[in-house]
Amino acid sequence: MRETFVRACSRALLMLTLLLAGVGAVLADEPTDVQAGDSIQLPELPEDAGVEQLGARLELIRQRVSADSDDGLLSNLRQSALAVQARAEQNATDIGTALSRTEDQLKVLGPVTPNEAESLTRQRNDLTDAQKDLQKQLERANQLDKNAQDLAAQIVNLRRSQFNSQIATRYPPPLSPSFWSNLIRPTDDDLTRLQSMRAQIGDAFATVWRPEHRSPFIASLLVALLLWIPGRRLLEQLLTKAMIRWIPVGRLRRSALAVAVGLATILTLGGGATVIHEGMNWHGQLSGNMDNLGNQMLSLVIFCTFTAGLGRALLAVQRPSWRLPDLPDPVATALSPFPWLMAWMLLVLGTLDRINSSSGASLALTVAVNGLTALATALLYGIALYRYRVARREAEGHETSPLAGILVFAMLVTVLLIVLALATGYLSLAYFFAGKLLWASVVCATGYLLTSLFVDLCEVLLSPRQPIGERLAENLGVDPRHQAQFATLLTGAGRTLLVLSTLLIAFSTSGTSPGELLQGLVQLVESGQSLGRLNIVPQDILLALGTLAAGLFGLRLLKRWLADELLPETRMDAGMRASLVTLVGYIGMVILVLLVLSALRINLTSLTWVVSALSVGIGFGLQAIVQNFISGLILLTERPVKVGDWVSLTGGVEGDIRRINVRATEIQMSDQSTVIVPNSQFISQNVRNVTMGSALGVVGINLTLPLDTDVQKVRELMLKAYSEHENIVETPAPSVTFKDLSATGLTLAASGNVSSPRAVYSTKSDLLFTIFSGLREAGISLSAPQNLILQRPQLARPEPADEAATPQVGDDTGPNPPP
Repeated sequence: MRETFVRACSRALLMLTLLLAGVGAVLADEPTDVQAGDSIQLPELPEDAGVEQLGARLELIRQRVSADSDDGLLSNLRQSALAVQARAEQNATDIGTALSRTEDQLKVLGPVTPNEAESLTRQRNDLTDAQKDLQKQLERANQLDKNAQDLAAQIVNLRRSQFNSQIATRYPPPLSPSFWSNLIRPTDDDLTRLQSMRAQIGDAFATVWRPEHRSPFIASLLVALLLWIPGRRLLEQLLTKAMIRWIPVGRLRRSALAVAVGLATILTLGGGATVIHEGMNWHGQLSGNMDNLGNQMLSLVIFCTFTAGLGRALLAVQRPSWRLPDLPDPVATALSPFPWLMAWMLLVLGTLDRINSSSGASLALTVAVNGLTALATALLYGIALYRYRVARREAEGHETSPLAGILVFAMLVTVLLIVLALATGYLSLAYFFAGKLLWASVVCATGYLLTSLFVDLCEVLLSPRQPIGERLAENLGVDPRHQAQFATLLTGAGRTLLVLSTLLIAFSTSGTSPGELLQGLVQLVESGQSLGRLNIVPQDILLALGTLAAGLFGLRLLKRWLADELLPETRMDAGMRASLVTLVGYIGMVILVLLVLSALRINLTSLTWVVSALSVGIGFGLQAIVQNFISGLILLTERPVKVGDWVSLTGGVEGDIRRINVRATEIQMSDQSTVIVPNSQFISQNVRNVTMGSALGVVGINLTLPLDTDVQKVRELMLKAYSEHENIVETPAPSVTFKDLSATGLTLAASGNVSSPRAVYSTKSDLLFTIFSGLREAGISLSAPQNLILQRPQLARPEPADEAATPQVGDDTGPNPPP
């Protein structure tokens, strides 16, 4: 039932195309001799056109440009101006090559010498004259290149002005009879142009049907039929079998199949149209206006087939399990006819637009056709949204993604805007919304398909969780963790770039057709036009990316070579080597940034606003960051502390310096934890560097003994413990000194050195265990601490007179204080 509905709609749209395309011919009694279409056609430009011919061509284009010209004519004139600009640029390149060759020949001849041969003088004069002539031609070609670019820009501004004026102009809405009268009963001028176009089309078909041209045309029709009917199905089947055989199960198979279905539709249907076009123009019998119209129709057919193939690939009604977007079956089935209907609608209305543009139709007829296009677009999308809503109710258990809801809402708002503009008579505004809706739909669907394919390719080929990615990691010797990070980074960057490109193309203010967009991109890449006010061109962007990648790789190799090969051969300590490698890295990054900016041709004076913003930011919120940055540079240059030093800071932070970064320093504590200390604390606060003056650590132990202790025996016991410990160095030798003598006891102090301050605590602990064990075996005890307790005397409480002189038993307050 659905296929019958699609075929019926297709036949109706095809009949509507033929009816509207031949409306002028039906209303005309006989063809006229007025060739209105030829009046807007430019003469053929030879392939080897010189500078003079290109100048004459550009002047002819400039004469044809006027404020009364329609948008189609202005578009064709702009393309012609860009073609002249490309030819002029190529001529300038060829002339420059010839000029360089002539200058090299003059250098070989050298300056004039006395008594030289007459032939050399004549040859030098001829070369000098040729050099001057080539210089003039080069200047003329460069000036012509600039003039062509300026003319193309003027045409764009004129088209924009016409569009803005048409947007603000009201016309009869589709509900009024005047709107339809412009389509059914065109003016006499429009009838004359349509009759002329009919005559040209009739003459073209008559020429094609001549005996000498008939065979290629019939053969092309047969080949096209084979491609359209069995060719498409056979190609889809072959591609499907290839996907199943060569691609593993997963999302990549689904995205690859969607791309394959779209390509099969484009190659077969668009290829058939291309074959018919070649068959009609097999011997070059089409020329002038008909050749231009044929090329435009071929581009239109290919774009329509692309739209249909894209819709079939994403909906995948026949293979629901292979459907790429998350759509339930009722929704996909309800929307399946609309890609074909959209393709037919674009073909019909695009044909009318091409005929009006080629025939030079009046503004009234052009606006009426634009209004009809907007009306058909609103009806098509309105019906599609209604069927989508009904199908969504049937699939209530299926959750809708937020992005799908946003897209549906945006389409609904755009359709309402089109209807509102049509109802109020702003037909050009409605046509603008309709064109943007159609263009954005196709571009966004294409961007979604390409993004899905790219993400799936990265997942299958690079992810270590996939068999191909795992084998790749084994062959290259790459750490799977690093490979997963690279795959994630590449996937995110590629997805972001594709999404931004899709949005930029979909909602761009210029280039609303595939031909204009493609030609604009080619012109941008070939001619190196700048993007905005900054002189950035695609070649410069690629060069900058290559410079950045090569610079980062080279800087990494340089740092590794310094750290592993060169610096270990010097007498520098480890901290100095680490500081030098870090400084080289910072200097290299600064140089690399300057090289990238130079590759992008960015003038530093154009970044003054960035410096101003940074200065304001530094004044308000970046003081601490800049202070730490400068402090880090001071630490790396003056080196009051370095990597490997044992430092002690206020607040109980004490440990080894593991790394000095540009903002903070990493200190590893004794419990293996890491403390991040801002660099400014090392400059503005007191820092104790334990290992700066000497690399040895001191282990000191103080013992307080009773006065009757044998100090010589204790001294020998402590010296023996120090000398037998493996961490105590021999030079300087350990020592025991008599430190103090008091009423409470005597104090002996032992001291010894270890190879590093980091071994002080563990060595001291071992020595204390050994010394205390020796003292216990020798029967020597340490002096007990003496505590002196002072008590404040208490005043006696007043008592009766007869008891005042009698002391109380158990009174421990001591004698009474004197009166």
